[in-house]
Amino acid sequence: MVLPHFGKHSTYERVFGHVRWIEEVGFDSVWVRDHLFFQPSSFEGKSTHILEPFTTLAAIGTLTHRLKLGTSTVVTYRHPLVASALFGTLAYIAKGRIIAGIGAGAHRATFEAVGMPFEKRGKIVEEMLEILRLTWSRDHASYQGEFYRFEDVTIDPKPPPGTPIYYGGISSASLRRAITYCDGWLPYRIPVKVLNRLMDHLRERLARERQKDRIAVAYSPLVSIDRDGDRARKRIGMDSLLGNLERAIKENQWDGISATEENLEGMIIAGNPQQCADQLAVLQTMGVDEILLDLRNTYDEWESSLDLLATGVLPHFREDRQA
Repeated sequence: MVLPHFGKHSTYERVFGHVRWIEEVGFDSVWVRDHLFFQPSSFEGKSTHILEPFTTLAAIGTLTHRLKLGTSTVVTYRHPLVASALFGTLAYIAKGRIIAGIGAGAHRATFEAVGMPFEKRGKIVEEMLEILRLTWSRDHASYQGEFYRFEDVTIDPKPPPGTPIYYGGISSASLRRAITYCDGWLPYRIPVKVLNRLMDHLRERLARERQKDRIAVAYSPLVSIDRDGDRARKRIGMDSLLGNLERAIKENQWDGISATEENLEGMIIAGNPQQCADQLAVLQTMGVDEILLDLRNTYDEWESSLDLLATGVLPHFREDRQA
């Protein structure tokens, strides 16, 4: 679950009050976003409220025992050594239950606010990934890069060996970074046709470069669930999503993709519990390993949506795992 730690419907109870129940009913992980200051997209309303990710997950780590805690994704406006120490302490609090999602960032204003060059964020994030791996694997670490240099640094506590790092992004460079530096890939919401193409490209690169056999794929569709499937689709705000899709098509130059409801399939999961389970199963058959359910368009009905997901959707996938 992507937690409602942002936007006008975010409350203390919704962020922290339900996480023990979320764990008990069988969800695998909870995830948070990372913005220094929140600039909501057109379909997210106007509220600039957002809770800082590390503090939020640290509190949840004390309330839970099994749930994994994920960042989707930490951006590079922190110094990598600060990020390394924050992940280390979070892992200590949560007894290792973390997934470190990292991304280059997409909001120029954030970089300008902290005095970092937006155009260099690709190289900056690669140095950050190298520094996380370095400082999590040894004491007295030293590093000489273009943007970061240090000598004899020990991060303690460290995340445990094997702590997964996922990379967020959909560009060719993002795939390369996921393969080179990471254990998983977190593409943004994209049409299923585009996701299929990129997953084929990912497999081809893995086979060709032979750096590793595979990496996990984690995908995060927008979700609207209701006992009435038609109502669920109406609630998700199709017009705004089609406008966002049209802008994404132009920005990314996706050939053969148009801004239609058909091409929103996979990007959104909407319907009654059985319809949602069927749509999620399609992503599973495509090879998606983890699905981050994102209810941000319907956070005003967070409690009822959680209940429907727990009772009407999760059982399908529990049975699949047990089989």
